[in-house]
Amino acid sequence: MRFLQLSAIVLLVCGTVVLACFVGKATIDGYTIFSFNPTDYPTTGQFGDFVGGVVGTFFALSGTLLIYMNFKEQTRENKRSAFESSFFEMLKLYRENVSEFRYKKFMGGEYDMYENRQVARLIFEEFIECYREIRKYSNSKNELDYLHPVYAKKLRSIAVKQNPEIDIIEMASIDLAFLIVFFGLGEEGEAIIKANIINKFSKDYYYKLIYFIKLKPKRSNASRFESWERLNQLTYENFHKVIEDLYQARKQPSQPKSSFPLVQDFDMGKAYNKYYGGHQFRLGHYFRHLYQSYTYLNDHPDLSEKEKYSYGKLYRAQLSTYEQALLLVNSISSLGMKWEFQADASDLAGVSSNLITKYNLIKNLPGGHLSGIRYKTYYPDVSYENEF
Repeated sequence: MRFLQLSAIVLLVCGTVVLACFVGKATIDGYTIFSFNPTDYPTTGQFGDFVGGVVGTFFALSGTLLIYMNFKEQTRENKRSAFESSFFEMLKLYRENVSEFRYKKFMGGEYDMYENRQVARLIFEEFIECYREIRKYSNSKNELDYLHPVYAKKLRSIAVKQNPEIDIIEMASIDLAFLIVFFGLGEEGEAIIKANIINKFSKDYYYKLIYFIKLKPKRSNASRFESWERLNQLTYENFHKVIEDLYQARKQPSQPKSSFPLVQDFDMGKAYNKYYGGHQFRLGHYFRHLYQSYTYLNDHPDLSEKEKYSYGKLYRAQLSTYEQALLLVNSISSLGMKWEFQADASDLAGVSSNLITKYNLIKNLPGGHLSGIRYKTYYPDVSYENEF
């Protein structure tokens, strides 16, 4: 567009210069264009032919370019209007998604109803609980004690690309914790999780780990929850012995054999509600819509990069700190790696969009880490608010 504008100006200047030179030369030679003497009409006509044929061509070309530029600009504005209509509709749907969040949870001895952005805070707190429980269970520093060699290689390749300082055991723990919180440990959720990780983690590790996490009941089951807390207060060695005894007795839960009274206290033959019930019905649509909104913005052909960032910043301003924290752990997990760590399946070029970094989507996270998760390690190029 800049080239066309410059070309139109050059043609206009050239036409003006040619006209000025022609009129000046004619005046010097004694000819006059503005003559009412009939004998001068043939000469005047020749002047008109020259101006119309030569000078007029410059002006006509310049005018054509200006008209074309105006048409292009109008087309661009129409496309921008269409984009903004869709974009702000997406923003409206996002707000509706958040406004529909509801979560009834047992807290402080009674059930309380939480709504809207409060729900994002509670879900993230559950994630942190699960993450810490996984880290407590997983004490080895050898990645192959947990990960399938092929998957370990894939995570290392991501770390090399993103930041060599990334701890892939920590990354895998975040993945497991988010899967558990997202799908829950009901019969269906557990099956989905196992299908998702069967080729990624050591079977001996994840079967026992998931069994351990399943031991955690809802807080409303006071006696069993008290047993769960006592389990987590044991020394590391006894902690694993109790879990192993419970795991070995899973086929006969009412008759566990163990030297630890705590094993009997869990009373595994009795039904109970598991603590991690899952949030897929809350977060599934929420994250899909958020991702589609940003890919729609990022892939739009009629916006400059500066304009894209401006719209992305407007959208990001709607995200609470806990929503940004959930987006962080979602993007590290296998469910959300397409945000940054790997290309979306629909991207034939196989190139990641780097949406988190490009639009600074976790810009407002506080401090340097979240409950031990060093998020700056995963996204070193984000311009964090707390760095200013």
